[in-house]
This record gives sequence, structure tokens and C-alpha cells, in this order.
Amino acid sequence: MLRVLFIILAVVSIALAIVLGQPMLYLLALVLLISAGLLVTMNMRRRHKDVPETFMQAPEQPTEDLASLGILDIKPKGDDSEVDPSNGDVPEETVTLTEEDGESVPEAAPAPDRSVSPTPAQSHVAGVSKARQRPPRARIMVSEAASEIKADVLIPCLRSLRASLDAYTVCLLRQEDAPLRYQVEVMVSQNSYARNGGSYSAKEPMLSGHKALVPVVYPRVGPNGFPKAKLGYYHEPINVRQVAIVPVVPKRYDELFMLVVDTVNEDGLEAASVRVLLEQYARLVTTILDTIYIESDSEEPSDALRPRREIIIDEMEQARSLSHPLSLALVYLNRGEALSGDGSADLEDLDERFSTRLRSVALDARVERFGELTYGIFYHGNHDSLPEWASGIKEAFPEDAQDFEGGVSVGVAPLLDRHDGADSLRSEATAALQESFQSGECVIVG
Repeated sequence: MLRVLFIILAVVSIALAIVLGQPMLYLLALVLLISAGLLVTMNMRRRHKDVPETFMQAPEQPTEDLASLGILDIKPKGDDSEVDPSNGDVPEETVTLTEEDGESVPEAAPAPDRSVSPTPAQSHVAGVSKARQRPPRARIMVSEAASEIKADVLIPCLRSLRASLDAYTVCLLRQEDAPLRYQVEVMVSQNSYARNGGSYSAKEPMLSGHKALVPVVYPRVGPNGFPKAKLGYYHEPINVRQVAIVPVVPKRYDELFMLVVDTVNEDGLEAASVRVLLEQYARLVTTILDTIYIESDSEEPSDALRPRREIIIDEMEQARSLSHPLSLALVYLNRGEALSGDGSADLEDLDERFSTRLRSVALDARVERFGELTYGIFYHGNHDSLPEWASGIKEAFPEDAQDFEGGVSVGVAPLLDRHDGADSLRSEATAALQESFQSGECVIVG
């Protein structure tokens, strides 16, 4: 298992060396390959030593009565032939057998060819060794990624993690807000029912109140444990026993990523060493995603959107330095996709009109686009006025209005001392928005 891990890590190092342009990674790959070779050599020597030096002696001639075996007579084929045993000559023999149990038995049978004298080793020695069974290798049924560059780099990374933990499925998911969906970025699984791409909707987040790079292990799946309904990356329910989730928060992405590992074994994910390994792989995936973003960003327009995480951090730092209140509200146009029709031009026009209306009704606030038909509003008023202010946002979009039919969902999270980063504040606002989308009411986190 260790030598396989070294080989896989060597492949990952070479891939990273190509992507990052770091020559030292080639040296690391060489060291890993040499280590794997040494392990193979030591294993072969150990197997050679394990072969037992046992021998078995050729059975002696039977001493029982030949007549009881149905043999009446044994004599040389040629009566006048001279045989010199010292030369290894053995005469051919004629065997006369009786009929037994009504079956006809051959009268004569030729002796085997003994033209070559048997050596003592051939006569008395036979090497015997134990039969060894090699454990079957895990069969990977799904190994896909959302893009070619992610397939080249991240699939080997997730394969090595799966092999290290003897996991059933390892995948990288991207969380999309309003409505809540999960995009399958990379999938490595032994089960053919695992999704090889695309996205799926969810009623509640897989992980709430998350902290970046901190693994969360669920030792039980099902009743009184991790809900099976959250395992939406399978097409059908699978008998998974344990799940581990690590939030991955790349600096250059707005979305939250999740590294998810599951197993059909009763244990295996609860050890402290497993948590350390999960954290290290999450850091590696974070670096890879940021590197991929830099390479792809060179082809994007220069006026690309600034990451929302940076905007949230700026607002939080400013509010705390000036001791001013701050609240983050997420607003989603409920029937936006149906109102936009099938054309992208219609969607852009609707999004622009939606943004204009929000800016006109969101007083004492900063409005920023957070996604398709989803906007974040940074409200700088007192927290006591939040209910009235949020209700005003929702009432500005009546459900029966012709231009914005279906109204909006509004989820608000005020900035409190417990929020230690942009992701904690945004995750609470996202959870409130999801609840608002399901209930139809404006939701404010307490």
C-alpha cells in the first residue's frame, strides 16, 4: 500500500511541477520513485526468505500383498535381456491385472520413458511453498472532473487520498447559493451510481458553521447520524457508514468548496492521523484551485468581478474598526429563470432591472452581485431596525407583480462577535436565504 502511495504522490508531484513550474517537485518525484523501488525490492527479498526449505521424500514401494490389489504378476518384457542398474537402465514391465467389480481392466501398460537416469534430487526432493493470495485491487468505476485541467491534476490527487484511506468515494463539490445546489467538480468512486459531473439541488447545506480546512467526521450515517439524503452525489441511496467533510476555501473563488470522503466500513475515518491527512490534502487542493484560477484568469476580461469574499472582509474590517453595525442580506429573485425565458440576453436584461430596483430600495446599504439573480446587500443601520428594513426589501417585490412575478427571498445575518471570518458570516446569511426560499418569509438570523 505504501509503495502505491509513493508512486501516486510522485505522479502528483510531476503534475504539480508542470503546472506550477517548480523544478524541485521533479526531485521530490524522483525521491518518491526511488523509495517505491526500495520497498518493492525489500518486499521481494522478504518473499524469497519466506519460502520454506522443506522437502518430501519419495514414497517407498508398497509392501502389501500385490494380489490384494489385483496384480497377479510383474515380469520384464524381454526374458533374455540383460539390465545393468548401474547405467540407469530400467526394463519395461508387463503388468497383469484382474477384473474387479465387473469392469474390464487393461492387461498390460507400458512403463514410463526412463531413458534419462533420475538424479538423487529428482528422486527424493520436491520443493514445497505456501500458496499466497493477493488481495483484490479496488476497482474505480467513476473518475471524472469538470474540466480537463482539473482532471489532469486533481484526479490523481483524489485517487491517492482514496487509496490512503481505503475510502469508497472521494469527491470535490462546489456549493452554489440561492437556491442551494452542489456542483460536482471532481469525482473518484468505486460505485457506478456516483455522479460523474453536473449538479444536484439540496434542501439544506451539507455542512453549516464550517471553518476552513477543519475536517468534520460523522462516524454514523443514517438515523441519529449524518442524513443519507445529503449524499446527493450518488444517483441512488448507497449503504455508506461514515462520512468526512473538509471545507476548502480558495482565496480566488467566491464559492465554498467541500472535500468529501465516505466509506462503507464501520470505522477508518475517526483516527487523528486521518484528520491530519485530510487537512493536508485540503490545503493541497486549495493551492491547486488557486493556481488553476490564475492560469484561466489570464484569458478573462480585465473587469472580472472581484471575489465576494474580499468584499465581505473589507466590510467586516471597516465596521469593526469604526465600531459600526453591519448586516449581510442575500436577496434572490424566486422565479428569475422562468421570467428570463430561454435567451441569455433576456436573463442579462432581467438581472440588470433587478439590480436597479434593489439599489433604489436598499437605503443606507451597499449592493453587490453575488451570483445569477442573487445580490448581497451590506446594511449599515442598527440591528434593531433590521426587521423593518428587510421587510421593506421584500415588499418592494410583490409576488403578483408583472415584471418580478414570484417576488424575492431575503435572508439576513447581522455581524456579531462569533463571526471570525467572511465565510462564517456568509454561511449564516446563506442558511437564512435558504429558509426564506422554502418558507416564503423574510428570515433574520438571531
